[in-house]
Amino acid sequence: MNVLCAEFNRTKISFNGAQTVTTLAGFLEKNHDNPKLKDRKEVLSSIRVLCKVITNADQNFVTRVTINNNRQNPVEPWNLHANDQMQLELQGKFRADLGIYYERQENAFDQLGPDELEEYGITEDSRAIQMLKLTQTFLLTDGFISRLAEMRKVFEDERVYAQTFRPARLKADSRQILLCYKVQFHLRRCAEEIQQKGQSKYWFISRSRQLLWALLCQGILNHDKLEDLAERHGKSMTVAVDYKETLIWLATARVRLLLAELMADKEYQEKVAAENLSFLRTDKAFEKCMELAYKKWHWVHKKLGITAAVAHAA
Repeated sequence: MNVLCAEFNRTKISFNGAQTVTTLAGFLEKNHDNPKLKDRKEVLSSIRVLCKVITNADQNFVTRVTINNNRQNPVEPWNLHANDQMQLELQGKFRADLGIYYERQENAFDQLGPDELEEYGITEDSRAIQMLKLTQTFLLTDGFISRLAEMRKVFEDERVYAQTFRPARLKADSRQILLCYKVQFHLRRCAEEIQQKGQSKYWFISRSRQLLWALLCQGILNHDKLEDLAERHGKSMTVAVDYKETLIWLATARVRLLLAELMADKEYQEKVAAENLSFLRTDKAFEKCMELAYKKWHWVHKKLGITAAVAHAA
């Protein structure tokens, strides 16, 4: 039996859910003809595995319990939310509105062939909307810049998760969501264009990626031709040339000015002098920029799934 235990230990089992009994079943099948197993059959039969049975549990409860017990071989918490009702409804929303696949589970899109995509009703097969990047898009448009540094908490804290994936998201214009989502693909170019306006003045731009993304989203959502942009660029994962040009114009003619004034703010002068730019990743920095944007161009803080009036009042 010692030999068998040694073999069993080398499998490096992590006890979680049904892993114990599943691994044991596989071990027994693999060693069914081992004479040592037959000799000590009574000992094996005497082993008992403790378990807890819960009945009438809804999916939210199952997800919470799984996350809280997921400690030995941890699976990322966003993967544990893949089958939440909200995630399923978002997948249906993007499929129905845009014909784009929403990748709730990592690498799921790569496993689908043309026939399966057609069966799912997916017409845009070049790229999928990914859960983590969509989460970042929601957080940034909400103005929660700081939460991008603690993505695990977003999915582990039930309150934060419910706020991020609130039911109002399902009522948001899918085209506008996609416009904001696609900003990430052109951030580097936008940053480079800003820096070209003054290498020494905008030396910090590479360290303001998240704030840049958030402000560009607000520039798009406050654009006087938002509906036209949504129709032309909010139905495909492709980032067309004229959409890139719109983002570059927003970056250089609007966001650049906001960031310059933010860096000159008296509250941050000492930090800037010490090159401590952690404030660029705070919600307060975003709020200061939006206050400036309102004074300059009457931008209001628009959140995906909430009307502009409500968002500004908040």
